[in-house]
Amino acid sequence: MSSDDHEGVKKELSVSKVECKVRVRGKGEFVIELYKHLAPITVNALMRALPMSSRVTIYPRAMVCVLTGIKTGVEKQRFEYSKGEIAFLAANGSLCFFTANVKSASPLNPIGKLQSDLGVLERLTAGDVLEISQALEIGAQT
Repeated sequence: MSSDDHEGVKKELSVSKVECKVRVRGKGEFVIELYKHLAPITVNALMRALPMSSRVTIYPRAMVCVLTGIKTGVEKQRFEYSKGEIAFLAANGSLCFFTANVKSASPLNPIGKLQSDLGVLERLTAGDVLEISQALEIGAQT
C-alpha cells in the first residue's frame, strides 16, 4: 500500500502499535511501526526517549544501526530477522533496521517493522544523521 493509499483511510488507534516518523537530512523520510507486545519494556523506553537523533552505522547488505543511549536488557530476543524488521541490540543500546535477511551472532529484541520501502535506508552513507519522532496520532482524544 503506497502512502497515497493511506491518505483516504482513517487510521485506527492501537494500544500495541505506535507509528514513528524517521527522517534523514537531505535523503528523505519513512514511517516505522513499533509493537509494544513484542518487547514492552524496550518499546516504552524508546518512546520516552523520543524525539532522538543519532549518526548511522552501516553494515553493508545487513543492517543500519543508530545508538540510542537507552539501557535495557534482552526481552523476547531472537537471532534471525527479515528485511524490513527493526530490533534493539541491548548490548550497546542500538536500534537496528534490517536491509536483508540476517542471522545475528547476538540476541536482539524485536520491536517493529518499516512501513515503506527500504529506499531511504539503502541510500544512507556513514555519518548521516537519522532523526526519529513519534507520528501525530489521527483522531487522538482531547
